[in-house]
Amino acid sequence: MPVMSGSEAVVQSLIAEGVDLVFGIPGYHSEHLYGRLMRQDTIRHVLVRHEQGAGYMAIGAARVTGRPATLLSTAGPGALNAATPMGEAYGDSVPLLNVMAEDMSPYLYQDRGIVHESKDQFGVFSRLSQWSAQALSPGEIPGAIHEGLRRMQVNRPRPVVVEIPIDVFQGEGEVTLLERETHQPPQGDAADLERIAAMLVEAERPLLWAGGGVMSAGASAELRALAEALDIPVMLTTTSKGAMPEDHPLVVGNLSSHGPVRRFMQQADVMLAVGAKFSYLSSGKWTLPVPKKLLHVDIDPTQPGKNFPAEIGVHADARAALAALGAATADAPAVDRGAWVDAGREARAQVRAELARRAPLEWGLMQSLRNALPRDAIVACDPHLLGYWSREHLPFYEPRTWLYGLAFGTLGYSYPAALGAKLAAPERAVVSITGDGGFLFTAQEMATAVQLGLPVPVVIFNDHAYGAIKEDFLRDYGRAYEVNLHNPDFVKFAGSFGAVGLRATPETLEAVLREALRLDRPSLIDVQVQLRRPLQAA
Repeated sequence: MPVMSGSEAVVQSLIAEGVDLVFGIPGYHSEHLYGRLMRQDTIRHVLVRHEQGAGYMAIGAARVTGRPATLLSTAGPGALNAATPMGEAYGDSVPLLNVMAEDMSPYLYQDRGIVHESKDQFGVFSRLSQWSAQALSPGEIPGAIHEGLRRMQVNRPRPVVVEIPIDVFQGEGEVTLLERETHQPPQGDAADLERIAAMLVEAERPLLWAGGGVMSAGASAELRALAEALDIPVMLTTTSKGAMPEDHPLVVGNLSSHGPVRRFMQQADVMLAVGAKFSYLSSGKWTLPVPKKLLHVDIDPTQPGKNFPAEIGVHADARAALAALGAATADAPAVDRGAWVDAGREARAQVRAELARRAPLEWGLMQSLRNALPRDAIVACDPHLLGYWSREHLPFYEPRTWLYGLAFGTLGYSYPAALGAKLAAPERAVVSITGDGGFLFTAQEMATAVQLGLPVPVVIFNDHAYGAIKEDFLRDYGRAYEVNLHNPDFVKFAGSFGAVGLRATPETLEAVLREALRLDRPSLIDVQVQLRRPLQAA
């Protein structure tokens, strides 16, 4: 059994587990780890300007690849700076491994006045992760990293934390490295899946509700195959946009809040929900017209039946369940559901036509964005006014191309998430869409983009305010209170980093974005515009 330092154990364990990209900032408590990291060339380290940016970049990389991404954080303020991305990763089920430094193990949480001391750092991050461990000797490190990665394969892929005190990094001990393993996620009860298959075949007006778990499981092909084989309309959510092409004739889309689509859904006799939580937003505050025959499949056994009663609940990975259902219905007799499919397509068309008529500015901006983007482009988006429109109405055609921080709704997510996506998929076009307020949360990561030469355009819809909250205040109180912003000249801001700053109007956005996508370096597009919250089709 070899003897090595804790830092060596971390680096060798990450290499053994197939990790080749990590994000972070070296600090006093993690200096020894970085001293070992610099003596290898398998893992690429990305130096960021703030740990929050590191967390969002890791999220972007994980969401594009479907593999766990790794964050290295030092103790105290460095660790806590990563708390918001950890919350985002937990809420949106993103596989994120946080290897986190801590103070000297003999003095933990004793209020002794140690550098970067927290009251209970481990306790904070235990609450932000699905699983956490403290490695108090070098020998415990490989097992902790291995177990964390295993849990992200067999459970909902939420973040895990391995905390390592500074003296454990520096100390030596006997270490057994572990080989990378692939663990089978839950496959579901075969009898229940057979019952679901029979109910889908017999249904007159079935629906497929594809949640974010379809994307996490890499189950887009299985979803499409089942939908096409049985001719079933497909509903998408914010986190599953792109699971099937949004111009596919069976895709109704993420439109369940709109009158025409709700009336369509009320006619369904069976709904199969896969990888879906039926969250507060996606279900219209739990008012979704779900049929009594709800068949609910999820990798989290607590989800089926939690927000809507389920006739059959199955604990299974989305890909495994959809593949089993496809096999079980392969020889089913053909059912003519043409009228039902047409009804879904007509509901979708009614929503689009009404909103294009009532909101020509916002609708036109989304058309300009989509026209400028390649079909497989990756878009990271903040929760801002055009982001709210985009999560329903900006179409996507391939899986893992739409990155939106839905559950936590964190401003500042978009730009670093886009950079992480570009690092993980350098051959793809990647664009960040944000507002002026949100961009300034993590704008310093433009220095990271320039230093690494990442040609990612960020499109800022600039209304000199926290626009969504301003609209709410004006509606509810008749006064815009503490929401107006004094912004820099964003074009000059970009130039000061060595990026390209551009200006656009709603009319010129498409041409300017095309120009930005042709550049070989980072760019920023400032679009001065006043937007409004999304409208609902009646």
